This record gives sequence, structure tokens and C-alpha cells, in this order.
Amino acid sequence: MKKTQSNFIPNKMRVKKIIGLSPAVKSLILEFTDKNVGKKFCFKPGQFLMVSNLGYGESVLTITSTKSELPDLEIAVRSVGNNTQSLHRLKVGDPIWITGPYGNYFDFDKMAGREIVIIAGGIGLAPLRSLIKTIEKNPKIVGQLKVLVGAKTPLDLIYKADLAKWQSFSDIYLSCNKADSKWNGHIGKVTDLLDKVDIGYDAIAVLCGPPVMFEPAIKKLKKLGIGDDKIYLMLERKMQCGKGKCQHCTCGDKYVCIDGPTFTWSEIKNNWEVFK
Repeated sequence: MKKTQSNFIPNKMRVKKIIGLSPAVKSLILEFTDKNVGKKFCFKPGQFLMVSNLGYGESVLTITSTKSELPDLEIAVRSVGNNTQSLHRLKVGDPIWITGPYGNYFDFDKMAGREIVIIAGGIGLAPLRSLIKTIEKNPKIVGQLKVLVGAKTPLDLIYKADLAKWQSFSDIYLSCNKADSKWNGHIGKVTDLLDKVDIGYDAIAVLCGPPVMFEPAIKKLKKLGIGDDKIYLMLERKMQCGKGKCQHCTCGDKYVCIDGPTFTWSEIKNNWEVFK
């Protein structure tokens, strides 16, 4: 993973477009109120922002768009707390503030020519979307791409339109814990898909989702011969203050917000907090 210098100066933005992704998740497309700031803004796939609606606090949210879409930025918001509920109430044209980008980002030099396996559970697909969309722009920067996505129900599956489009350059595998008669994908856990997909021992795996999926996924990946240094975990869900002050995201001797949010399994495999 690589890191860039963080920007602690708040930038005012406005909501340009709102897209409903599921009953609990919305995508907000944001534009800079100062066009000159927007022209200078830069980020990499995997980095995050601190997003605030004045009077309601801040939330850590990963950028879900790519640099080719600048000066617009896109984030996904799940309504779970005071600030995220207020973000869900925003309308087109409303102001919003961001600081960042923060955190490390994916190193495409290490991914060059390699098979990439992305395993996402629930809203865990959102932090990985920038990575997938970057590969979509130039599929030759990696080898074969396989995307395994799980959700509680088909209604909870986010980025349905993207998933359909991504089939043109990657292999997409979907799973739901519970499904209706219209569902044609796998019924069960997203980690079950690892028993159905052909994955090479030299692949790079990137995981993001609820902690309950990490242990079974890692065990199956290691059984395939994939080394600890080729298994990446995005732990953005653990972050709160984004600055290493609140202690909410500690993982042994690591702070997810300062040292991450993405780690290789070899870096954190002895830290039990990963599974909290």
C-alpha cells in the first residue's frame, strides 16, 4: 500500500446528484463550490474522506468514484447514525463539507498482470468500487479480475447497474443470504463462492465487509496457496474520528485511520481486533 499527504483544510461542496442504491444506502455525487479547488484535488483508489453536515458531526466515507470523474466526487452513505441520517436527508444543491483525502491506496505496480479477486460483503462493495472502476478504465493494468459480492437479500445488493456493466471486463459472482423466486444467483454466504470459483495460488485477494466474513475467507484463500502478503483487508468500517485520536479503530499496534485503511493479512494477522 502507498500513502499520500493528507489535507486537513475543509472544502465546501454541494450535492449534485443523489442515487438510491438500496433501502439503507444512498450514493451522493458531490461538486466543489470552488472550481479551482476541484481542479487541484487528487486522490487514489482506497482513500477516504471525513464528510460533515454542519451541526451533525463527521463520518468516515471512502471515495467510490475515480480520478477520471474529477472534479466530481462520489460517496456511498448508509443511514446508521446521527450524521449519516442527516446526509440521507440532503437534497440536490445542499452544502456539504469534506476534508481529505486520507489513508493509503492500492499499489497498481504490485497488481500489474496479476489475477485480482475482490470479495465484498454488503456495503463493503462501496470502498472497493473506485478500485474496480479504475481497472474498468484500463483492464490491462491487471490480469484477470474476479468480483465476489454478497448481500443479505437481493434488495440489499448495491450498485446493481455497475455489476451488470462490469461483466464486460470481469467475472462477477453474486450471493444472497436470503432470496426470492426471482433470484438466479447463489443463496448463502459470499465466502461460499470461494468454493465455486477457480482462483490461482498467485492471485491477489482484496476483502471488505463485515468482520464475520474475514476468517472463513482467509482460511479458504490460504488453502488455495495464497500468501499472507497477497491478502488485503479494507477495514474502513472501524474508523470514527479519522485522525488517530478516539482509539475506536485500534488494531494491536495499528491505527486503521493512520496506518490504513487497507492492510495485508501479514501485517495484522496477530491482531484480534480485526474480527470485532
